[in-house]
Amino acid sequence: MKVLSPQRMAQYDRYAIETWGIPSAVLMENAGRNTYRLMKERYLGGRKRIVIVCGRGNNGGDGFVVGRYALTDGYRVQVFLIGRKTELKGDAALNMNLFQSLSGEITELTEPSKVFGRALKHADIIVDAIFGTGLSKRVGGVEEIVIDTINASGKPVIAVDIPSGIDGNTGSALGSAVRAEHTYTYAYPKLGQIMPPGSDHTGKLTVIDISIPPFVEEKIGYDAEVTDGEMLRGFLKQRGRASHKGSFGHAVVIAGSPGKTGAAHMASLAALKIGAGLVTLIVPETLNPILEMKTTEVMTYPVRDDGKGFLVPGSFDDIASFARDKDVIILGPGLSQNDGVTELVRKIYTEIDRPFVIDADGINAFQGHTDVLKSTERQAVLTPHPGELARLIDRSPKEVNAARIETARSFSAEWGVNILLKGAASALAAPGGVTFLNPTGNPSLAKGGSGDILTGFIGGLASQGYTLIESALLGAYLHGYMADTWVKGNSDMDLLALDLLAGLGRTIEDIRNGTDRIYIERSL
Repeated sequence: MKVLSPQRMAQYDRYAIETWGIPSAVLMENAGRNTYRLMKERYLGGRKRIVIVCGRGNNGGDGFVVGRYALTDGYRVQVFLIGRKTELKGDAALNMNLFQSLSGEITELTEPSKVFGRALKHADIIVDAIFGTGLSKRVGGVEEIVIDTINASGKPVIAVDIPSGIDGNTGSALGSAVRAEHTYTYAYPKLGQIMPPGSDHTGKLTVIDISIPPFVEEKIGYDAEVTDGEMLRGFLKQRGRASHKGSFGHAVVIAGSPGKTGAAHMASLAALKIGAGLVTLIVPETLNPILEMKTTEVMTYPVRDDGKGFLVPGSFDDIASFARDKDVIILGPGLSQNDGVTELVRKIYTEIDRPFVIDADGINAFQGHTDVLKSTERQAVLTPHPGELARLIDRSPKEVNAARIETARSFSAEWGVNILLKGAASALAAPGGVTFLNPTGNPSLAKGGSGDILTGFIGGLASQGYTLIESALLGAYLHGYMADTWVKGNSDMDLLALDLLAGLGRTIEDIRNGTDRIYIERSL
């Protein structure tokens, strides 16, 4: 599903109005009418009291349309306008007047009001139509008090287009922000509804068609895509009856150091579990007895180390002779950051012409050496968390998280590699290509080892002939989906990394059969 920034959405609106000839009042009518229709079907039922909180812009205009249809259906509707009626212009003013023509009640809020608090106390449902997606400054004044009062009411909240107070570009809360149970947005999802914490404030998300013609995507473009089952079914392979283990590739995992043999074990096992025909784990020879005990289906290939369990540059020739004819190299889990190890990682990357999936200490090895990434033409996907990417580009994790999409895009283009920036709504950026946002996952993944499983998933898929982009999209989606399935029957605290392998086959079949969970609804 395509995702837009607020600025691009405004371009779509202008194109529809100026080129396609759709009046702006019709777009607002479509938005408000369909919001009301869907809200009524899902939420109103026996509820009779509706409080709608409107701002002075077009978001408030959408709220007045909702109110008009609710009045017509006999609901008790009370509208609070933050500001004066005389401040409304254009379509917002038009729909305010239409609401009033039906004897709709509007209370102006220019300062904190006990009347507003009492109204919320008796409301069955609240509609938030204060700010739209174009908000860019911190919320303050009466709006801040109103939003805090809405959140404290404990009543279900329906957000019109976006929860008020959320930045439509980044998902940041601009001070106080409404926490909605359900958000109805128009034409396309917005970036700020997918990126946290905006995604948390959004609740359920439904995209409503407002008659913008789809060919506008080709004219104006879009900002990202959200991975969903429909996309994945477009490239998910079926296995032929005559297939054998050679049909699904041989993945090489280079991983492990003292105290971190678990990372090597989990990454290699995940690669095998997700369907690689063969997986060989290249390990320091000192640690081989431990990994031989840990692994059964995964093969090991011990190479020279320093006698203490750390790989050394002198093991390169053995590694290269084994790995050069394999299908993918998974590089980094638990390797450590010893000088010899980091030197070896860079040599492997520059001199072995294979597709790479690089994580953890494999990424850390390029700190201060990103020129190696830029100067070496490799098919590669790096899977950093914000801290790892921050170290590579000499920024703070906070700075990376504040501009996740832009940061991933910028350095993917500069280095010529795919970057899967992990975290809530993982962002996959390809050089010169589309940015993808992953909707699956939850805080149960915030635990050591979960990243090793993800790395193994991506590498195991790549060994089977999926492109690195396809492997990262499918691997990240499955990784998060498994966690989402887990919390339905457990908690968001007790997931262990290896639990992500249980039920993987059922999840893949759900996607193949189209019975997977829908994260963003689309409604006509």
